[in-house]
Amino acid sequence: MDSFSSSEQRFCEIIRGKDRALRDFLSGSRLPDHIDAQTWLTYLTGIKSALGNLNNDLAFVATLLVKRYLQDRFGILDFDAAGKAQGAAGVDIEAITKDGKPIVGELKTTKPYEPGFGAQQRTMMLKDLKRWQLLMRPIASCLLRTRMPSRLCANPVLLIVSRASRLLIL
Repeated sequence: MDSFSSSEQRFCEIIRGKDRALRDFLSGSRLPDHIDAQTWLTYLTGIKSALGNLNNDLAFVATLLVKRYLQDRFGILDFDAAGKAQGAAGVDIEAITKDGKPIVGELKTTKPYEPGFGAQQRTMMLKDLKRWQLLMRPIASCLLRTRMPSRLCANPVLLIVSRASRLLIL
């Protein structure tokens, strides 16, 4: 059974609130069959208003998946998925294993535009990897040489990518 910190529970309650707001909005609103730009804009704005920044919510829930994985695989107990604001600069995942090894990860919830990634998606991932190069030169150098490797040079570091609802540990 998962255990959640108080900040993780608060974030989950915020997401539940957005779900309720969306359901309330949709129960009283409908996109008309005829095309009227003003009505459609009002409708779509209502949905966006109910959901807020959905990308941050997706990233947070993906971070909960990472937390579960780290707990199951490495026995990590001190990782708080809500400890770092979603979208904030810096390393996304930082934890220490029971035997003191660091685990560092970058979380991506970007859905590929095509098989593989689109040019801008790839550019942003490479930018993140270059930032990692400054933090951990030997590990990031290996990543940049092999682009998107299936393993990470046998170092105790994870690159964590979430494609849609699947969690991939590379």
